Amino acid sequence: MNRKLFSLTAFMLVAAATGYGGEKQSVVALGAQVIKLAGGFSFTEGPACDAAGNIFFTDIPNNRIHKWSLDGKLSVFRENSGGANGLFFDKTGNLLACEGGGRRLVSINPRGNVEALAEKYRGKPFNSLNDLWIDPKGGIYFTDPRYGSRDNMQQGGEHVYYLTPDRKEIKRVIDDMVRPNGIIGTPDGKILYVTDNGGGKTFVYTINKDGTLSNKKLFAPEGSDGMTIDNQGNVYLTTRGVAVYNKKGEKIEVIKVPEGPANVCFGGKDNSTLFITARTSLYSVRMRVSGAEQQQSITELGFEQDIFQTSAGELKIILIGHGTLMFDFNGKLIHVDPVSREADYTKFTKADLILITHGHGDHLDPKAINILRKEGTKIILTKACAERVAGGIVMQNGDERNVQGLKIEAVPAYNIVNKRSNGMAFHPKGEGNGYVITFGDKRVYVAGDTENIPEMKRLEGIDIVFLPMNLPYTMTPEMAADAAKAFKPKIVYPYHYGQTDPNKLVNLLKDSKDIKVRIRKMR
Repeated sequence: MNRKLFSLTAFMLVAAATGYGGEKQSVVALGAQVIKLAGGFSFTEGPACDAAGNIFFTDIPNNRIHKWSLDGKLSVFRENSGGANGLFFDKTGNLLACEGGGRRLVSINPRGNVEALAEKYRGKPFNSLNDLWIDPKGGIYFTDPRYGSRDNMQQGGEHVYYLTPDRKEIKRVIDDMVRPNGIIGTPDGKILYVTDNGGGKTFVYTINKDGTLSNKKLFAPEGSDGMTIDNQGNVYLTTRGVAVYNKKGEKIEVIKVPEGPANVCFGGKDNSTLFITARTSLYSVRMRVSGAEQQQSITELGFEQDIFQTSAGELKIILIGHGTLMFDFNGKLIHVDPVSREADYTKFTKADLILITHGHGDHLDPKAINILRKEGTKIILTKACAERVAGGIVMQNGDERNVQGLKIEAVPAYNIVNKRSNGMAFHPKGEGNGYVITFGDKRVYVAGDTENIPEMKRLEGIDIVFLPMNLPYTMTPEMAADAAKAFKPKIVYPYHYGQTDPNKLVNLLKDSKDIKVRIRKMR
C-alpha cells in the first residue's frame, strides 16, 4: 500500500450538518471540519478507541487491523486478522474482534496474543460475526449476519447473541431480524440499540439482569451499519451519512462524509472526536459532545445517590462526602468541590463542569481537578482560587452566567458570627461563593461555607439546598433552620456537617411541613 495515501494533507471537507426536529445546537463543534486522516484501504470498518484515545480499525478485504495513534501515525496492529470487522476494547485493555472470516469472537491482548471467546452456538459455527458491544458487567453482545455467500450457514438465520461475563454461556437474545448489524448500549447497561440492516430499521431494547432483552421498540425507521452513542444519549447511525438520533428516536442531524460511512466511534485524548470509517478511508471530526463512557456505578463506588425528575430530564445527585457533590444531568457531569480525600477520581468519567466554592483544602484540590479535567471542561471558581487553577471562569458574588447550557448564579458565602481568635471571619465576605444551578425547572443551591446570611435568606424558588453545619466554621443547626424557614426550599440536605448531629435540623424544622430534610453521609 502506498504510504503517501495516508497523508494528513489529503482531503478536508466542512462538516455539513443538516438539522431536524427544531434542534438548534449541532453535535459537531463550531467550525469543525471532517478531515480525511488516511486513505487507500479496501474497506474500512470497526473503529474502537483504547484507554489513551488511539483508534484501531479494520480493513476487511486486506485482512488487517490498523492503529491510528494520537500523534497521527498509522501502523498495522495485526496481520491475518481473520477478516476482523467490529472491534471493542474491554476494561483491561484487550481488543475484542468479530472475525467475520474466522466466524468467531476473539480477544487480543496488548502483546498480540489471541484467545477465542466464542466460536459456536449449540455446537454449530456462527455465520460471520459482525459487530459487538461490551456491557458494564463484562458481558458481550454480538451480531451474526451473513453478507455475500450464503453457503454453510448453520444457525437457521441471522441473530444476536450474548456471552455472559464469566464467559461460560452464550445466549441467543434476538432471533427475529433479517440481518442484524450495528449494536451499541448505554453506559449504565440498561438499554441496547440494535439495527436490522436487512430489514431497514433500528430497534431499542431493555436489558434484563441476566443479559436477555425485552420491551422491543422501533427506534429509527432506517437501518445502519456500525453505531455509537454520545454522552447526551444521542445515537449515531451510519447510512448515506452519519445520522444522529436523540434518545427519543428523533433524527436531529446528519453529518455528511465524502464516502459512505460504515462505522463510527468516539476517541482522541478527550473522547470528543468522532472517527468514521468510510469505504477506502478513515475520517474524523471534532465534536461539541463526547462519547459515552462506561464508569463504575455509583453503588459500586459506595456513594449515595438521589434522583429527581425535572422538566428537562433526570437529575442525579451523587453525595460523595463532606462538601463534595456530583450532579449527572442528561449525561452532563457537574462536580462541586472535588477533593481526592473523598473519592478516587481516576474511577470517574471526566467532568463537563466543575464548581469550586472557595480555596480551603477541603474544597479546592488541584490534583482532583486535573484528574477530572478534559478538553472542554469548564471550571467556575472565585478570584482567589483562579490563582491556583488556570483556565477557569471567575465568578464574583452576585454574578450570573450560562455555562454548558446551565444557568449558574454565584451567591455570597461568608461568616457573620463565627470568627478566629484574632477576630477575622473564618470565611470573609467576598472570598467565597455558593452556587444556584438551574436544571430544567429545578433550582439547586449549594451554599458553600457560610452562615445564615441576608443574601441567602432573600433567595426565592429554591427546590433543593445543601446547607453546611460544620462548627465552628459554618452554621449551627439553629442557623440552618432559620435560613430554611426564610427562603423555604422544598428539600434540605445538611452537608459538610462534621461532628454536628444533623438530626437536630430535622427536629428544628419538624413544624415546617413544606420543607423535607434528607440526611446523607456528608460528614
